[in-house]
Amino acid sequence: MRKVLRAFRIIVILCGLADPWANGAEVAWRSEATEASLPMTVLSPTSAAPDSAGAPCVVYLEGLAVPRVGTEGDETIIADFRREGLVVVVIDYQGHARAKPPFIHLDIAALRTAFACDTLRLEQKVDASQIYIVPSGHRLRRGLTYYQEGGRMLRMDVVYPSRPNQPVGSVLEFSCDNKDRMGNASLVACSDTLLEGFATAGYVVAMADHPVAAPYKGLDPMPDSALKIKAAVRTLRAMAPEIGATGEIVPVGFSRGSGMALMLVTTAGRPELDGAGEHVGVSSDVQGAIVMSGRFTYLDLLPGDRMIPRYEQAWGTKDAALERWRQQGPLDYLQAAPRVPVFLTINVTEGAEALHQMQVLRHRLGELGAETTYRLDRNPRGHKVTLDLDILTAMHAYLAERFHQNP
Repeated sequence: MRKVLRAFRIIVILCGLADPWANGAEVAWRSEATEASLPMTVLSPTSAAPDSAGAPCVVYLEGLAVPRVGTEGDETIIADFRREGLVVVVIDYQGHARAKPPFIHLDIAALRTAFACDTLRLEQKVDASQIYIVPSGHRLRRGLTYYQEGGRMLRMDVVYPSRPNQPVGSVLEFSCDNKDRMGNASLVACSDTLLEGFATAGYVVAMADHPVAAPYKGLDPMPDSALKIKAAVRTLRAMAPEIGATGEIVPVGFSRGSGMALMLVTTAGRPELDGAGEHVGVSSDVQGAIVMSGRFTYLDLLPGDRMIPRYEQAWGTKDAALERWRQQGPLDYLQAAPRVPVFLTINVTEGAEALHQMQVLRHRLGELGAETTYRLDRNPRGHKVTLDLDILTAMHAYLAERFHQNP
């Protein structure tokens, strides 16, 4: 009963059931990471009213127990968010010792779950496709175009430290939501807290549109998808001088995004895949990759794989169209050890197909003498991004090493 009451209290606080919040009144929020009640303030936009979808929302995390990389003041940043039409929810961690990675990932998951509750009733309606969790000193750029295809624009949202005290690396993820790149429901369903958690370590983070438009049917056409994701890397790298980034980029991918992250590693140095989208001429090389559950080759599938009929319908039978099947798998572009180390992880209770794909990937990388880090998530959660604190700690250490920065 105590847990039920506690969960209800969190929902009441986060879902805006008390009218004074909209006026900036301070309330308390119970943090999962710190197990403490923290001051929280909800601030309404100061610009015109949003459309029927609701206002975008920033959850702004102050008082974290990590060095503040962005040097611009909170008041200025928050005022600009509100002027841009965003609801701003300010949470003050007051320097609590656990207000840092990896523990902060637990709160990111809790916050996104709270926004996904059916009883969410802020005075201002919030757009569930535009909820951003932003650490103190960071700004947000929404809708940066990286590829145009007919009437469809592929874009990304970038969270970056404002006026950083030192140049920082960037982490790029391709969304698992083919309609809304920051769709809160899909982030909750996958328990994906990675970008926000990496941002608290001071990095630039970007969520990019998945290259395949909705509705997604499990097909990532290559080399078309490769052309698009490389444009995303180039666009983020071209932005680096403006925001004080180093230009070093590590992609991260889960599920339908995992092949995208791996593809950026396995197709390094392929100029024929760099001729479309924004910033042609800028390097699309990446400095590593975090690759989670997904599909990496179509040449080694389990006999009972339920997707085989769909692949055959799209590409023909494997016997008759072997090269076309080979072209679709990011792993099959790799002829030698990748130039950069790769971080691999998967949950022990993933489906048989996903576990098989990870096994094939690890075996192939091992054959080539690739430098890899592998962490098996033994917490039985199925098709989810890890929330295991040890694995998250290893991911942060991997990024710090790739970016040559202190974790």
